[in-house]
Order: sequence, then C-alpha cells, then structure tokens
Amino acid sequence: MFGLCVSLLGGVAIMSSENPGSGPKMGLVDDWTHHHVIFPDPGTATDAMARGRYEDWYRVASNPRFLMQQMKRNRPLMGGVRVLFGAVAAGPHRDWAFSLGSGTVAENMFPAKFGFDINATPSCALDYVTYGLNVAGTTGGQANLVALNNLYSGTSPTGICGTTPTIYWAYNASIAGGKITTSPVLSMDGSKLIFIESGGSTGPYLHVLQWKSGEGTVAASKAPTHVLAAGQGVSNCASGASCLVSILLNSTTETITNSSPYYDYGSDTAYVGDDNGNLYKVTPVLGSGAPVVKRVSVAAGTELTGPTYDNASGNVFVGSTNGALSAVKASTFSSVAATNQIGDQTSNCSGGFNNKLVDAPIVDSTNGWVYEYVTADATPNTVVVQLSTAGPFSTKNVVTLGNGDATCGSVGSFPTHMPAFDSNYISGTITNGHMWVCGRQTGTLSEPVLWEIPTSGAKGSIAGVTAVQNGAANQVNEIRHAQCSPFTAVTNGAKDYLFFGEGLNGDPTYGPFGSFYGFTISGATATAISGSPITYPNATGGTSAMVIDNVSSAAQASSVYFTTLAPSTAVCGLTSAYCAIKLTQSALQ
Repeated sequence: MFGLCVSLLGGVAIMSSENPGSGPKMGLVDDWTHHHVIFPDPGTATDAMARGRYEDWYRVASNPRFLMQQMKRNRPLMGGVRVLFGAVAAGPHRDWAFSLGSGTVAENMFPAKFGFDINATPSCALDYVTYGLNVAGTTGGQANLVALNNLYSGTSPTGICGTTPTIYWAYNASIAGGKITTSPVLSMDGSKLIFIESGGSTGPYLHVLQWKSGEGTVAASKAPTHVLAAGQGVSNCASGASCLVSILLNSTTETITNSSPYYDYGSDTAYVGDDNGNLYKVTPVLGSGAPVVKRVSVAAGTELTGPTYDNASGNVFVGSTNGALSAVKASTFSSVAATNQIGDQTSNCSGGFNNKLVDAPIVDSTNGWVYEYVTADATPNTVVVQLSTAGPFSTKNVVTLGNGDATCGSVGSFPTHMPAFDSNYISGTITNGHMWVCGRQTGTLSEPVLWEIPTSGAKGSIAGVTAVQNGAANQVNEIRHAQCSPFTAVTNGAKDYLFFGEGLNGDPTYGPFGSFYGFTISGATATAISGSPITYPNATGGTSAMVIDNVSSAAQASSVYFTTLAPSTAVCGLTSAYCAIKLTQSALQ
C-alpha cells in the first residue's frame, strides 16, 4: 500500500527523496497540537499485519501529524520515504528580539510556526511564526494576531535572511473587542489560522483567518478585508484577499481563558472548551458549507483545558479545574464517556491544594496512552498520571514527583505543566524511554527542579516506576519560586534538546525576573547547553510555551521561538513592550 508515495489526508502527497531539494514541496506545521499528540514509531506495516494490528497501525501511519512529526525528527517514513536535513551549525549565534507592543502570547500558550518546504533551503519570504496576543485589537492601532517572516536573521553570523525579521502581516482579529488568550492552530498548507476570541461583548468565537501578506504592522493593524456574516464559512472567502470567518460558539457571554482549539485534519472538525465546563465541536471548519456547532457539558462550572483528540480511540480528552480528566466520544458527542479524578476534588483549592488540571492532556496515539499532570492529588503530591485511551478509564498509573502545592495560587505556587519525551521513547525504544517534567524539589514547596520518569515494557508503561530528581540544585533557578513553562524537546543531529522557561508568576519580592533553559538529554541525564540559562532581562518575566523550527545547517535557521511574559525596555527597545524572541538551539544567545 505504501510504495514511493504516501497520501496524507486532505490530498497532500509525500514522495520519496534522498536529497534535500529533490522532492516536491512539503510544508511543516508546529503548533500546540503537535506537542499534545505524539506518535512513537509504530513499526512497519508487515510487523503490524503479523501481529494482527494493521488497522491500528494504519490509523497512526496515515495521520498527518504523525507524518509531519516524522519529518521533524529526521527519521525515515514508512515505505522508504525519507527526509534529510543538513548537519547542525555549531558555535554561538546572536538572534533577535522583536517588539509585540502591549500584547504577548499568554502564559503556557504557544506561538505557531509554518515551514513552507522542508526539502528546500528555509524560506525567508514564506516561512513564518504567528503570535496570538492577549489584548483586544484596535484597527489602526495595536494588533492582536501577528506574523513575522525573514525569521532566519541575526548577526554573528549574519543569517540567510539578513539581521532582523520583518512583519508578514498584523491584524485586529477581534469582532467583539475580545482577546486571544489561547494558542492558534494552522491549516496544513499554512494559508489559514484557527483561533479563539474571548472576553468581548459577545461570544466566544471560533475564528478562521485567511491572511494576506503585507497587511498591517504591530502598531498599526489592519482589519481583514472581508469579515463574513454569521453562518458563512471559508468557502465564502474571496481568493487572494484576507478574510475572517466568525463562528459564535455560545450566544451567552461564556468566556474561554485556557482552552486552545484542536483541529482534526481528517474530519475538518475543531474542538474547544469554555470556562463553564462546556466542550464544543465545530464542523466544517476549512471546507465548504456552513459551520455547525454542537455542545456537551463535561464539568459544569469549571474551566476546561484544551481538548486533545485521539483518532485511534475516537475519544476527545479534556481536563478541568476540578481536577478531573474526561473522555468524550467524538462520533456521538452527546455525553461524557468516562472520567477519572486526578486532582484532589474535595479541596478545589479551598483546602489549600492546587488540584487544577491546567494544560491539555498529552495523547500517545501509537501506544494508547493519555497523560495528565497535576500539582496536587489527594495525598497531596505532584503527580504524572497515565491512562489507557481505550479504557478502562478507571485504572491509572501514577508517578509521584514530590510534594504537592500547598499554596494554591499564591506567589510561591506553580502548577505542573506539559512534560516532554526523549528520542528513545519517540523512536520506539520505549523500554528505555524517558519523560522529563518540572516539579518541586524534594523537601520544599516552592522551588522547581527537573524530574526524569523512566518508561518500561513494550508500550512504555510508567506503572511501578520511580521518578528521579535530576542533577544539581542550580539546574533550575530555585530562588524565585516560579513555575516552569511547558517543555519542548527536539532531536537535532545526534542530540536531544530540552527547552523551557521559568519565572512565571514569580515571587514579586525578587522582581519580574525570568530565565530560559536549554539542556541536552541523554538517558536519565540532563546537561545544560552553552549559554543556558538566559536570565532576566532576556527572558523577562518568564516565557510562553515555545515552538521549534528547522533542523538545518543554514545560518540562523535552527532555532527556538517564544515570547516574554513581562514588558521590557531593555530587550525590545520600546517602553513597556513585550518581545517575540528567537534563540539558536545549539548555543543560546
């Protein structure tokens, strides 16, 4: 079935290519969803058929996110398909900081990155990073949806795109005066963005933006040329012009603070939760026809995380501020199929424990696991929890990271955020895999430190394993009593890199400090890379979550992107400005 061509859902084809530039154009998306659905190597079709698991294998191997993640990891795809990258450039690089004005990517949320063609030299004109900003946009004034191109720029050495990035487009993407407080999602070809507007006079809205290059700046935004009426979809957008589709999710004034939209490429469906326990399903989103909205109550009166859809089990998984992880069948979407209480439901912070589920669940679609992480269970301990995506949902594997959070949102409190997996886990060597997560240092309640969780067995179970507090105490800044951002890992050449920020919601006694950390990870050992940590003011107030671009030998083209969470004059050159920042993976400058 898979010869020299593998067809992706949506009609995109991946061809065999042994040399960069010799294959057809292949775009690459990195948005928040690619960090929350992971696909460890499922093996070959032949092996799957021998084990009677071909249908399971096919559901994974035909998923566009699996294919894009394989490209990013510099691994062969099934059927002989291969994408090659050059060696990583060594040495220190000086990168850039770009002013975003009065808005930034919200705490724990992601920018999104689009690479136009991974089989060619990274494109200065067509590759871009986009940032949804947590401010209400003003046409002719502050933008709240911004994209930068000429990304591969900087000095020492001069990048292939020069020394500074440029505005690709900048919009006031609000129609009701709302903000963008969660992460945007990209279409497979990068021509459209899906995002949430919340907190306005009406809403919330699920928007689709068809952008046009050259429109607007951060300080002088444009409104999209066509703002469609209610009931109209993307098929009503004129070709070659910017266009905004606005889908009202709820006629009441419900808000969406913490739930980013999840888009399923195969079914043209988006899922998102609100702050009152409702989960929404919208389809079609990018295809023809009027969008239809369905709603189911998951955890009434609670704030939901982003939902994560698993096409292997057909479940949508979502967490809530009452500490519960729930599963909803995507096909019926009429009721909650299963729930498992992870955080301490009895306290809900009134008893002093931070039991909230803050980040979207992580789904390992290959091995059938869903992961959640909470700062305080009923013990209270900080824990990482692993459950089967197919059930029984009542059974869970739990690993303790140390003391739970007894301060419930005070200056010394920090939730536990998204972990990351090493290349052993992702490559299929799961019996020797490792998960990395930020938790409390043993014996304290307010100081973050790296923890390593080994995985075992054919499917990477964490049942019965013990988490290990890793390395010297100075690996993570423990003085400022602040949480870590979600983790991001990438395999670059022969090395695994781990990136995260620290300093969010820090103790104001120490000022608006923040740090950015980079480590190489090998087995159970993490080693700080050159230039790490980058401390205040270069990571002012801590960082958003981050995205990774190419694994490339081109100058300034192998980098990490994030925003700062406090304004700074020193970094961006403007009074009280937030910054978009790019750093080089191998030498953080």
